[in-house]
Amino acid sequence: MKSIELPDDVYQRAAELAESDHVSVDRLVAALVNESVGDWSRLQARASRGSLEKLKRVLSKVSDTPAGVPDRI
Repeated sequence: MKSIELPDDVYQRAAELAESDHVSVDRLVAALVNESVGDWSRLQARASRGSLEKLKRVLSKVSDTPAGVPDRI
């Protein structure tokens, strides 16, 4: 098994979650990392199916009008 270092505040939040779920911090962090790795792999697979040309084609359909007030940042 490998060990990693976490900032104190991250470890504390993980410890609180682990305690509330009645699991160890190691088990909680391993589960969260495993889930994130899976998410990342799925995202990479989807990205590999895309193309810049498809993106440009979709963006060309977007209107050049300014965003309405509720949509502005």
